[in-house]
Amino acid sequence: MKNTQNNGGRYCGNCDGHNCYDYPTRVFCSTRYAQNKDPIVDTLWCCSEWNQVSQDCYCVEEAKKAREESSNQR
Repeated sequence: MKNTQNNGGRYCGNCDGHNCYDYPTRVFCSTRYAQNKDPIVDTLWCCSEWNQVSQDCYCVEEAKKAREESSNQR
């Protein structure tokens, strides 16, 4: 699950199915878990089951910062 293309602001990290796993880069998706799919996905990935989160979350913001920091260290 490394596809981090922009999906119109839709990311696993701002979906209502996400739960903290390896903050901030990976999340546990309860929707994928219920579908017997691999539930551990990249925070900045997005699938067709995306659903708007009802509460503000910093997952996407922090994942983008972590990705930038990782890129700058190379």
